[in-house]
Amino acid sequence: MVSKRKFFSIVIMMVVLLFLTQFSMVLRDQANQYDANASLSERKADGKEVIEQSKAERKDLSLLISEKSVLFIGDVSGAMGTEVKRWADYVKWDMFSVKSMDEYIQSKTHLPEMIILESEKYAQGEDLDCLERFQKRGAVIVFGCLEDPALIENNEELMHFLGISKVVSEKVKLNGVKLFEGLLLGGEQIYETPVKENEKDRQDLTLDVPWYQVGSGTKTYMVGMFKEETSRDIKNEDLPTLIWRNGMYRGSIFAVVGDYLKDSTASGILDGMLTEASEYSIYPIVNAQNLSMVNFPGFADENNAEMMELYSQSVTGVGRDVIWPTLISIVEHSDLKMTCFIQPQADYKDGIEPDSEFLEFYLKQFKEQSAEAGLSMEYKSADSLEEKVDRDGEFFADADSDYRYGAAFAEERDLTDVLNLSEIKLLKNVSTLICEYTEKHPVVSYASDSITLQSVVGDGMHYTYSADLRMRSIQSALGYTNIMLNLQDIFWPQNEKDRWEIMERRFASNLLTYWNKFNCFTATTLSESDRRVRAFLNVDYTESREENVITLNTTKADSWFILRTHGEKIEDIEGGSQTKIEKDAYLIHAEDHTVKIQVDEPGLSYDSRHQ
Repeated sequence: MVSKRKFFSIVIMMVVLLFLTQFSMVLRDQANQYDANASLSERKADGKEVIEQSKAERKDLSLLISEKSVLFIGDVSGAMGTEVKRWADYVKWDMFSVKSMDEYIQSKTHLPEMIILESEKYAQGEDLDCLERFQKRGAVIVFGCLEDPALIENNEELMHFLGISKVVSEKVKLNGVKLFEGLLLGGEQIYETPVKENEKDRQDLTLDVPWYQVGSGTKTYMVGMFKEETSRDIKNEDLPTLIWRNGMYRGSIFAVVGDYLKDSTASGILDGMLTEASEYSIYPIVNAQNLSMVNFPGFADENNAEMMELYSQSVTGVGRDVIWPTLISIVEHSDLKMTCFIQPQADYKDGIEPDSEFLEFYLKQFKEQSAEAGLSMEYKSADSLEEKVDRDGEFFADADSDYRYGAAFAEERDLTDVLNLSEIKLLKNVSTLICEYTEKHPVVSYASDSITLQSVVGDGMHYTYSADLRMRSIQSALGYTNIMLNLQDIFWPQNEKDRWEIMERRFASNLLTYWNKFNCFTATTLSESDRRVRAFLNVDYTESREENVITLNTTKADSWFILRTHGEKIEDIEGGSQTKIEKDAYLIHAEDHTVKIQVDEPGLSYDSRHQ
């Protein structure tokens, strides 16, 4: 038996423990300023100059200088011309464009550092002779897309200039593509058509291509692959070459087969080409990794009958008890930060109103998870976007919440309408918009002089090979990603695949498999990313090298850069810090306006002619 004394001692201890537990929870709750957005910065009208620069079309070739300039020959308003212009804006180069080589030759101006031809048709006759002279003077020449194998095969001089030894076939069917390490960050990658029928939709790369074999003096970055039974009789060096470099004299000639320079994939490829053609390269980046949960949480028990049938819970119950715990687990394993774009309701005509009961719960949860709450502008049914915004404003007002929302999601088609409503109370603190991936807009840009636009880079649910290649390229060029999971289909399922247990498994698998190579970049919320995007878009810089010291001068302290070398390692750094990304690639944090990077004593100098 327990004595009375021991009994009372045990009781007292239990009461004390209970008190301490409850007291600590009260203190934590009080300390949790859940109604304040810790990620928020005041909206700034700092984008006017950037917008003007991005719209500027340099036609006066007399302004072309050899340093930090690119000349595009072709249709500047086409897909490739657009992407080259966006890349030039990102690396802070001047871009000039002409419709023909003759137009540039007649200008008698300086030789740019890089010349990009839309296709081989701009390299015929005297134009090719000029390109050969430019290449001998050290210019980097890029053939953006080889389109006509017959034209190339009938021009021996052009074949020699490109480094092509043989045109095997004008068209061949590939089974996949192999990307070698070095051009893009992330290492080697094989995009082979899956055997499993339900995975074959991942293969969306162009597989009907001309078959070029390249000769000695070239370096290959991407090749086509055949099915195993076909490839047995083909040597690796004889596989169809898709991206390569022909190093001749002082300059370099790059060639691309396919449309890889006609979307955002171009940015990383062009950075890689510049690195390969140079002793080293250094360029500014955003350094932000984002995870966007769109249309979550919701606060209206709409479509409740179907939710009860599938999950035995209401919409709000599914969000709180089923989805949210899983999202926490996914985020903890991925080391990313969430921005959850709240959708108070989807249908504004069904008479079912949202209940703000759980808003405080989620805001507290977001705070504990270092997440941010944003606003979703997407809806299923309403008379207008303005009505939706007004109704949502009433919801947050009735909730008596002081939380200020710095980020909003909108479908691309609604961006202009959202911008027109940006001064109303609900949206007055929004400084960045996100939308689904579209080639209509750059990856990161200004939507107005005070609001940035951050495009979704990848849909975590629908992984494809072209999306992976594009993601790797954007990471290489910008150190940026924005992965989206749109949860509207969970609450309004269209088919069996929209069940949460299926979606979360696929999403988690994709997220933890394909993005984990880039965890050297900083995990951010969208408002945190917004500050870095603004710094990136507004920064300018110069760089120089004397012996083994690279000097970086930047207009903005607390900016980020990537340094890529060829075997040289960083020994010391002043005015900043460095993190190794992978072999020959470093993340540089410019903490001051001047950064001095000392690399190990160079051995043999890098010479593209020997690659």
